[in-house]
Amino acid sequence: MTKKWAFTKVLAAGLSFLLAGTILTGCGGASDSASDSTSAEAEVTAEPTPTTPAVTEEEYQTALAKMKVIKDEVKGLKWYQDKSSYNYYWRNEFYIYTSAGATPTLFLNIRYFDEDWLFINSFFFNVDGETFSFTPSYGEIQRDSDSNVTEWYNQVATPENIELVQKIMNSKKTIMRLEGSEYYKDVTITEAQKTAIKNVLTVYQGLGGQL
Repeated sequence: MTKKWAFTKVLAAGLSFLLAGTILTGCGGASDSASDSTSAEAEVTAEPTPTTPAVTEEEYQTALAKMKVIKDEVKGLKWYQDKSSYNYYWRNEFYIYTSAGATPTLFLNIRYFDEDWLFINSFFFNVDGETFSFTPSYGEIQRDSDSNVTEWYNQVATPENIELVQKIMNSKKTIMRLEGSEYYKDVTITEAQKTAIKNVLTVYQGLGGQL
């Protein structure tokens, strides 16, 4: 009788131990599931941090009002150029302009007009005492002549060009040298040209361009 009672007690204790283990395991699984659920919920509800526009709508519209629009009716293309910049052969010019569309592109235009050929091959810039330069590739500088001569560079602005025009825009004084194989000509960038650069860059950013 005593052995039977002892066996019953051992069996009961074993069952209690197994039951307790099952309960503990179940609790652990529920905790893991809750943790996974919280993590998943956090991933779903997370939102990207909003970015600050490069220019305000007011800044964009103000600069846009200072642009003249150049259109190619056949190809359906459009460019914005500051009204103070002239696209004439008979003027010395330094300016940028931008294309319109989903992916705006900046262009750099440098023009020389005078009586004598320079045969320009490089451009140097002294920006507040710091010197920068770039040399166009073969064929990128165009030339024409009548009673006077014209030499001009009109190409897509490189990242280096864009960085340079921003330095010029913010400078106190910039002297540009048109370096040729025969002669050279120094030209001081005017405040009006710096303002024109700023206006075009504002429109470019307003169109979605990144500096």
